[in-house]
Amino acid sequence: MKKYLLVLLVLLGLQTQAQITLCDTNMTYTTGSQMQLEVAIPVTGNNLPMMAPLYAVTYGDGNMLSEDSCFSSPCTHMIYNYNPNGTYYDTLETCISYTVTDTMMGYVDTLMCCFEQYWDGQFWQKVLMQQPNFNCDSLSYSIVIDSTTWNTLTVTGNADGVINMIDSMDWNFTACNTSTCYTAQGNNPYSFPLISPQDTVKLCYDAFVYSMGNVYICTECDSLVYDFMTDAWVLMSMGNPTGINELQFTWEDNNIMYDLMGRKLVEVNVGQMYIRNNKKYIRIK
Repeated sequence: MKKYLLVLLVLLGLQTQAQITLCDTNMTYTTGSQMQLEVAIPVTGNNLPMMAPLYAVTYGDGNMLSEDSCFSSPCTHMIYNYNPNGTYYDTLETCISYTVTDTMMGYVDTLMCCFEQYWDGQFWQKVLMQQPNFNCDSLSYSIVIDSTTWNTLTVTGNADGVINMIDSMDWNFTACNTSTCYTAQGNNPYSFPLISPQDTVKLCYDAFVYSMGNVYICTECDSLVYDFMTDAWVLMSMGNPTGINELQFTWEDNNIMYDLMGRKLVEVNVGQMYIRNNKKYIRIK
């Protein structure tokens, strides 16, 4: 099952004919420092839907940092990035309430969208996902069959279709059995020597793709079992699933940090995406 983590856009109640929101990457832009920043929000028209902002609010880790009224006009949303622990938030979420006017049908809808951005050490960047020049379907992984590793779960990340189109990328593989989750050893191929052939495994990767100043995050998870007939790890649907249930993970709204597979985290590594209170964040530094 392949998922696209669309960190840029969370849209509530948008009707099907509206394909564009005020949170799209080319609509707003952010300037300023990590401590104090401004988000410029426009009014659209011409060949775009007529959208006008009503107000904007920004949160850091669920705490409201700033709120500004726009009164259906272009406005600048001022944000003071204050964290009670004395540091600055490195990931912020901005939500915009706005109207969409349909001049043909003669009605006005009030909608809301949200986007997240992170501090890269110099500028605020929106975390983008799938774009016309990049598709997460271009990425995959392969299970390595090697007699020297025998039944050790070993995988490689494949990006042959896009490797010449991007600046760089990082793979983050994890594998979980019914009791423990493990990070991979090695660097493409990645291995999990503590995973047993008797385990039912939830294998996931986060692929961080860096291209032209944008960060794309692609995630894929599969359930694997060891096929003793062929002495190889296979997708659970390809093996014998009798008596095997796919592993399920849940998290709570209690300010605890989780990774994308539901594991509780004590700390977050640089570049790692995590979930807190049902919101996704990525630590940059």
